[in-house]
Amino acid sequence: MDYLKIKSSILEVFKECDVHSFPIDCFKLLKMYGFKTKSYNSQSSKKKQGCFVVSNDAFTLKNTVFYNDNMPYGRVRFSLMHELGHHVLGHGTPRTEQHEKEADYFASHILAPRMAIHYARCKNLNDVSKLFYLTYEAADYAFQDYRRWHRYVTYHKMSEFDKSMYSHFYSDEHKKFVYTVKECTLCGRKLINFNKDSCQSHHSLYEPRMHYHQDPLESSLLREEKRFLYGGL
Repeated sequence: MDYLKIKSSILEVFKECDVHSFPIDCFKLLKMYGFKTKSYNSQSSKKKQGCFVVSNDAFTLKNTVFYNDNMPYGRVRFSLMHELGHHVLGHGTPRTEQHEKEADYFASHILAPRMAIHYARCKNLNDVSKLFYLTYEAADYAFQDYRRWHRYVTYHKMSEFDKSMYSHFYSDEHKKFVYTVKECTLCGRKLINFNKDSCQSHHSLYEPRMHYHQDPLESSLLREEKRFLYGGL
């Protein structure tokens, strides 16, 4: 499996669809790539039965992605991005086992990029599941994979892909990697990298900065980030 090719394809999706915040809007992305979406429950009884014959989760027929809306929301999102992965990666038919593995890898990384998991300060699979709207199973896989990425970056250096991903989500205005942008449900003000739906206290609209000195690995990653930002790489 060409992991770099898949991740590079994801970055292109982010650029083409102007994605700068998580959780991503799966339906919007599919629409931007020319796909309609229809739930199994919106079909007639006969067509609904036919949907389950094809897949318990989702499938694509011509320009329409059909999905099982009885599944948990996180699984629906994964299935939708799995189908987008088939399209973006140019998979033909019939689909092979390799195609399915590549589409799964695509879905996992587009829903929760490992760098975004880091800057969101996710400490466990529960954090990943809540922020990126993943099932616990998918969140566990993403978090374990993030830890492997984290070890590599802290002990080695950011790859060219990592630097490109960082640049895409780096905000010149806020001078930081932005992983989520939302409006406060109480006052309507823009919240940057704030994991709650409201600022609660208008004295502090942003999450506190990470204390990298508390963890040698974090200190190493911060030094790597600074080298990249200020031309040291």
